[in-house]
Amino acid sequence: MSFYALAERALRMEQEGRTIVRLNIGNTNLPAPDAAVERAVASLRQGGPGGYGSAAGLPRLRRLIAEREGCGPENVVIGPGSKLLIWGLLSVLCDRGDIVATPSPYWPAYAVAAESQRLRLLPLPTRLEDGWSFDAARVPDARLFILCNPNNPTGAVYGDGLVREIVRRCQGRGVPVIIDEAYKGLAFEPISRVDDAVRVRSFSKEFSLEQWRLGYAVAPAAVAERLVSFVAQTATCVPGFIQEAGIACLEADDAIRAAREEVWRSRSQTLQRELAGSGFRFAPPGSGMCVFATRRDIIDSEAFCLDRLERTGVALAPGSSFGGYDRFVRISANRPEDVLEKAVAAID
Repeated sequence: MSFYALAERALRMEQEGRTIVRLNIGNTNLPAPDAAVERAVASLRQGGPGGYGSAAGLPRLRRLIAEREGCGPENVVIGPGSKLLIWGLLSVLCDRGDIVATPSPYWPAYAVAAESQRLRLLPLPTRLEDGWSFDAARVPDARLFILCNPNNPTGAVYGDGLVREIVRRCQGRGVPVIIDEAYKGLAFEPISRVDDAVRVRSFSKEFSLEQWRLGYAVAPAAVAERLVSFVAQTATCVPGFIQEAGIACLEADDAIRAAREEVWRSRSQTLQRELAGSGFRFAPPGSGMCVFATRRDIIDSEAFCLDRLERTGVALAPGSSFGGYDRFVRISANRPEDVLEKAVAAID
């Protein structure tokens, strides 16, 4: 059972009244910031901007993001979550049959997006024994390279030197690099900005706006213009009240993320401690949310996850969906510490 099929099954079981601890998905299970909710409600009560908005996004939001990312507003495109923006970037940067390379394990959405557009996904395998890192010299020839930093599912953070060397090598071949920074706000140490890559970021993790669907891309003006056209033809635009919520988040950026930093450290440390005590092996992640772990009794990750879901009500994500890592499972540290302790004990 694939990542998305298992996620739907767990959700249906929960809706049918079964108690399910969903550690299989990247929900933060933290409330949206008060400032975001208040700004969105105020926007709705005032009637909002009315009509369709710009596919590029509200000017105020684009300016705030430009200040955050060290670019011009013309380089910023707002979209309904980072997933659609990555999908759009594949559309505007690649042609049918092109190769898209990415380190594996990788987020399953990359494979789905590539397949739907008749692109070939070329994994760059990494290993637990190497801390899920790799040598930049191993980056294969491709039309496009995607680097998820911090990585989903491993939680690994690629060092500044490695990232810059990857970008330098790819630029020398005329290969654009997309850095997926959806989990950047959950990193335990600061991650440097790399201006020579296309960067995609999400409000889902660092601001807990998962269901609001808000993200942005930072790209050269010519690429951004084509991406705006993609958004216009697919999602039309992001609703104004949601963008207003994003503005409120960025206006209180440091305070919001500082208040949540200790939550992610504590949750991750608890999950790692409990997993180690239950015989799991993993590389300590450099960011919150995910631990990608293996154990001697995991032979078929899909069968393991389905068995634990049915018997214990604990949902895990099978490693097979992240690039064929069939002896691994991804476990999200997305619940309070006491819940994580009980969940690991249940699957033991």
